Amino acid sequence: MARPAEFDRTDVLEKAMNVFWRTGYNASSITDLVKATQLKPGSLYGAFHSKRGLFVEALDTYCVRSLERIETVLGKPGSPIQNIESFFIIFCNELKKDQIGKGCFMINTMLELATENDEIRERVGMYLDKVEQHFCDTLIKAQQQGEIDPQKDAQDLATYLMTNIWGLRVLSSKRPDQRKYEAVIKNLLFALHSPVSN
Repeated sequence: MARPAEFDRTDVLEKAMNVFWRTGYNASSITDLVKATQLKPGSLYGAFHSKRGLFVEALDTYCVRSLERIETVLGKPGSPIQNIESFFIIFCNELKKDQIGKGCFMINTMLELATENDEIRERVGMYLDKVEQHFCDTLIKAQQQGEIDPQKDAQDLATYLMTNIWGLRVLSSKRPDQRKYEAVIKNLLFALHSPVSN
């Protein structure tokens, strides 16, 4: 019987994630991953089968973690629209702290691999759809509570929010003046606060 791998899988995934996140899938070599995780190539292959297997598990870890954070913020009791605002305040602060233009692992992956790997594109797309659905559900609650115009299409608004998140993540790779983040988010939230129709 083969001996079980003697390492902390969560720790290895975290370290591998940082490599893939920083340099992308294609540019990350097994040598880079061995150095970061401090595992021998045989141990990496034994546990994850391939570089792709390690990447997919690291990506899933990141995506699940991101979803949990979004659910926590948007699912708080009280005002749904304030929860959306809280999300974007947190998001803006994260963008400001990203001094190296690291961006979002999910979006980076989509931009890098969307044209060459259908399975990974669909995998990331599934997670991004879940994020968008959380926004849509929160916007519907805001409409039900009279916070935003019920005549607006909640799904369209959710797509609008996601499009801006994508844009801001890509913008962050240029490391712009931090005030640009605040300006975009201010206008984004203003669009949600347009007067409720009578």
